[in-house]
Amino acid sequence: MAKAIKNICTTTCFCFGVFSALFLFAYSPCSFAQTSLTRVEGLVIDKQTREPLIGANISIEKGKTTTVSDVDGKFILFLKSLPASVSVSYLGYSTEEISIQKNTPSITISLHENADLLEEVVIVGYGTQRRRELTGAVSSVSKQVLEQPATSINELLSGNIAGLNVSQTSGQPGEGASIRIRGGNSVYAGNEPLYVIDGIIYNHDASSSKTITGNTTGVVQGTIESSINPLSSINPSDIESIEVLKDVSATAIFGSRGANGVIIVTTKRGNRDKSVINYTFTTGWSTAAKRLDMMDAQEWSKLQIDHFGNKGNLTDEQIAQLGKGYDWQNEVLHTGASQTHELSVIGGTEKTKYLISGNYVDQDGIVLNSGFNRYNLRLNIDHDLNEKLTAGASASFGKSTQNSLSTTTQPTGANSTPFQDGITNSLTYALFMPPTVPVYHADGSFNYTNPWESSHFSLNGVQANPVSDLKNSVAESVNQSLLANFYARYTLFNGLTAKVTLATDQSNLTQNYFAPSTSALGLAEVGVGSIGKRDQEVWQIDAIVDYSKKFNYAHFLNIMGGYTRQDTQFGYQTITTSHYINETLKHHNLADGEKTYKPVNGREDSKLKSLIARVNYSLLERYNLTATFRADYSTKLMPGLRWGYYPSIGLSWNINDEPFWKEQATVNSLKLRLTAGSVGNQDIDNYLFSQLYSTLSYGGHTVYQMKNLGNDELKWETTAQYNAGIDAGLFNHRLNLVADVYYKNTSDLLLILPTALGSAVSTQMVNAGNVTNKGVELGVNTVLIKDKNLNWNIAANIARNINTITHLNKANNTFQGEYQEQIYREGESLGSFYGMVFAGVVQADEYISKLPLVNGVTPKPGDAKFVDKKEDGNIDLNDRVVLGSIQPDFTYGINSSLAYRNFDLFVSFQGSQGNKVYNSLRKNLERANSSYNLSASLLDAWTLTNPSNEVPKIGFASPIKFTDSRYVEDASYFRLKNITLGYRIKTTDAALSARIFVSAQNLFTLTGYKGYDPEVANGIDMGTYPTARTFLTGIGLTF
Repeated sequence: MAKAIKNICTTTCFCFGVFSALFLFAYSPCSFAQTSLTRVEGLVIDKQTREPLIGANISIEKGKTTTVSDVDGKFILFLKSLPASVSVSYLGYSTEEISIQKNTPSITISLHENADLLEEVVIVGYGTQRRRELTGAVSSVSKQVLEQPATSINELLSGNIAGLNVSQTSGQPGEGASIRIRGGNSVYAGNEPLYVIDGIIYNHDASSSKTITGNTTGVVQGTIESSINPLSSINPSDIESIEVLKDVSATAIFGSRGANGVIIVTTKRGNRDKSVINYTFTTGWSTAAKRLDMMDAQEWSKLQIDHFGNKGNLTDEQIAQLGKGYDWQNEVLHTGASQTHELSVIGGTEKTKYLISGNYVDQDGIVLNSGFNRYNLRLNIDHDLNEKLTAGASASFGKSTQNSLSTTTQPTGANSTPFQDGITNSLTYALFMPPTVPVYHADGSFNYTNPWESSHFSLNGVQANPVSDLKNSVAESVNQSLLANFYARYTLFNGLTAKVTLATDQSNLTQNYFAPSTSALGLAEVGVGSIGKRDQEVWQIDAIVDYSKKFNYAHFLNIMGGYTRQDTQFGYQTITTSHYINETLKHHNLADGEKTYKPVNGREDSKLKSLIARVNYSLLERYNLTATFRADYSTKLMPGLRWGYYPSIGLSWNINDEPFWKEQATVNSLKLRLTAGSVGNQDIDNYLFSQLYSTLSYGGHTVYQMKNLGNDELKWETTAQYNAGIDAGLFNHRLNLVADVYYKNTSDLLLILPTALGSAVSTQMVNAGNVTNKGVELGVNTVLIKDKNLNWNIAANIARNINTITHLNKANNTFQGEYQEQIYREGESLGSFYGMVFAGVVQADEYISKLPLVNGVTPKPGDAKFVDKKEDGNIDLNDRVVLGSIQPDFTYGINSSLAYRNFDLFVSFQGSQGNKVYNSLRKNLERANSSYNLSASLLDAWTLTNPSNEVPKIGFASPIKFTDSRYVEDASYFRLKNITLGYRIKTTDAALSARIFVSAQNLFTLTGYKGYDPEVANGIDMGTYPTARTFLTGIGLTF
């Protein structure tokens, strides 16, 4: 690693020197001529909050010389003579005129806010830019949203940005989410946006997200059902701003990393005022937002007697005594408590600013023995070493522990897998448990006797108990992370700065797994345990030169250029043992297992290095141009095809600054934006361009077998993008609108396709196909009321995206999707469901002879009917059609922020319309059998006396296996996501302020979806962790 860092630094210093020399050479006549200049340092701050103002205009001698304040609100002037008149302006603030006298080394200018305008400056890639000069589509999360209680960044994004769709992977505390900006571009190369945290590119690498437990060949076990949020080390309360970069003018500077959009997170910095201490305590509880309607003991027993021969030999007396029986779902779902502590100290001196913060989160899950806790510590510091050099550092350390469900992946002493029957984890196993089986014996010990269980989880007279599984099994993920950077910024002269940043992103994930011998996954193995570790180390270095200057009142020019490099290494290892002679220590002593399996381990590395450049030009602050270029080199692709080149151009026109607009009173501001360009994607596993081999045992010898065929033509996936947008402010900026239309075309899709017959492997990664996304977005922000005692703002957004696969492969235009219920087909969208159209139930009085056969079999009364799309008189696989897609027709969000005197009320809603989810859990719960409990919907099953047209008769089994439209459900929903009421307490101490609040999350959801929750990330609901309804209360103190 030391050698790698040395190589990075050597290369960077060389490139940094080249850029510096070029800029010095270009502007040296001006700088060397100014030999008798007086240097004056300045700081621009908000008069009320004392916070620095970024990008304020500083004009000397009526605009003859102009500069802007930097990210810390600072600027440097070189004056020919004193006294000198300086004008400082900032959008939304009153302009200040001051006179600088002799012997004044530094000045501080306080500006007073005077209008409700859009923020002046936004954070963009490798710098900042005034919003009025932006050409790209950049949205910001509002201050009101950032102030709400949250445990993850995902909660702050969901429903608050037009065109950004957040889908939780499950309701598990600490879980990650699937985030899409303007739809999905890729099939296999990843669709997650790029995260930039305080300038550090967070590594979301396809290779480093591999499961590290549960993949040991030959051992029957599960995997930990966890997608622990990779950003969980970031405390939401530390966040100053979140910018979402959506179009190519904004994202092209990130090249191959920006194809799916960019989310820039900036944390709070210190100030030069006195120290401020903030403490917030939050506590609350969570319950399951919904429970599924299952049969009780009497209902299920009657069904067993009527249709399956009373396998448990229940008598009428026993059934009567059971009543409703045992509610296994209620046993595994419970109320989970939570608490959060946050402490921060913000302060500084004239030359130093700092922020120190700590955070502790402890959340019990709503499923037994599940939960999440996190410790987080952050330090941000900035220091002026001298009048030209500023250095700083940011460091965030986090440790999180997530206790999860374990997923059934393989059979346990049976021919068919429990996964195929719908038993995907201990939660779903509890749903399937017969309500006639007690959870506990009379003495309080667990019951391991279930006369109905014989197919999956039964061995030597012992049957598994899912409540016992949850309480005694271990499925734990422990993640330690460090995200840190160090920067040095040097001001060579007015407007010209050079900055070097060294950053690292390091994480160590340990997954501990243990299934005891009494558990569903440990029966056949007499207990099984494993420990998996994955470590990741990323080093990033940026060398940036930035020059800004305003010429002759009318022209503003900003030029940025630089070099950036990222080196990534990650390794993994898993050790698994089984047949435990002593289970007391569980996974803490794997040596207690008599059988040891072949360990799984590996190590991979990749490199990405880039040259970047950007030019911003503004004429009269009216006509704006942004041109960017990035060249990326990736070691993931075939040598000779590793360079990718990504240009973009953006134009904007502030129409309201035109002379003819001056008389316009209603529309205060109006800007037109146009952008075009391209970005790339290489988010795939390492080494797929080459042939790879793995080892296995054959005939007592270790031999090699081909693992990957390789592809010497593997290259970048490229997305061309076009965007047109309008920004408007009306009625003295009481109503602000942002509208965009866009088109994206992704070519050379990275696809996994079948190989030719006779190949050593069945699939190969290739470039083939195109996907398009086109859509429209609208964001509205309105100030309904603003006076001394009452303020009311409402923000709303809506977006529609149309995703289409336009080309796949010359030989075949249809491929099996990631799940068997889905396909990839030309003309359809990603995530399309494929199956039969359900047409009701065959009735006793129907002319059966006129109905089509089902795979050659004549249907009978009570059987399901399906549409004969081919109209050939026989229902078969050729009658399948596309049944919908995971892609929504549109998504939307609304939030309201109301403040009256010391009270504040925040309410947010979000929704999705038109997307489909395949309810696999419902399908399995409606498949009548003699071993497991069933959905109460089967009580309405067809009989001669109950001619249902929705639920076929008990025992109906289709002659052909396929997906049908009954279980591809409309997952549209409207959700009250958050409601928070707060009150600021008046204190006698002016230095002390306090606020108490109560909050409810996921209070209600309006949906027709029949599963636990319609928000399913991949569109396949196999019984994931349910969504929680949460109630919180807390207090915040500032002193």
